[in-house]
Amino acid sequence: MIDMKTARLEDAEAIARIHVSCWRDVYPFMPEDVHAARGFDYRLRQWTELLSTSDPNRQILIINDDGTTIGFTMVKENDDPAIPEARGELHAAYFLPQYRGHAIGIHALNRMIHFLWSRDLWPVCLWAFRDNPVREKYEKAGWTPVVHRERDVAGFMIPEVGYTLANEMAEVYLYMNDRLEDENDSTHLTPPADDTPAA
Repeated sequence: MIDMKTARLEDAEAIARIHVSCWRDVYPFMPEDVHAARGFDYRLRQWTELLSTSDPNRQILIINDDGTTIGFTMVKENDDPAIPEARGELHAAYFLPQYRGHAIGIHALNRMIHFLWSRDLWPVCLWAFRDNPVREKYEKAGWTPVVHRERDVAGFMIPEVGYTLANEMAEVYLYMNDRLEDENDSTHLTPPADDTPAA
């Protein structure tokens, strides 16, 4: 049985292991030196620090399947000046290979969107490495590429693309519900209250 819950400090190790594993699986285009620098010790320190601090505008979810951690997500307030119009950011969503591209990812995205909306962190942005093949799905789902740049990762410049999602969410929820139907999931997701955030 799959469940999603707010991550706690004791989840840092499991999240770190997923993070390292997914980077190696999903980003084979990165130099080996980057993967070495972003290994388990680095990720454990990173997630221990994040989960040791409280931030009402940040949500970290851990996803389990019968008690085994299979993924995690994180959303937060946007602090990147490259996309100043965005108030929130979908910062991370990683799943083990056998769970990628399935309904659980859509349900996690729904939770991420609703959290940011509830904190008035809208519009939102996300970043994706240019060579990540998953990028093509973002534009199909209604995301608009607005920034192309190189990001310094462990001393290597890795090209990435920044996306924004407009206030109108009908397109992205149509995409999400179509994906659920393809997965034989009868759930019908609905966007937050309306398509215009409160002033």
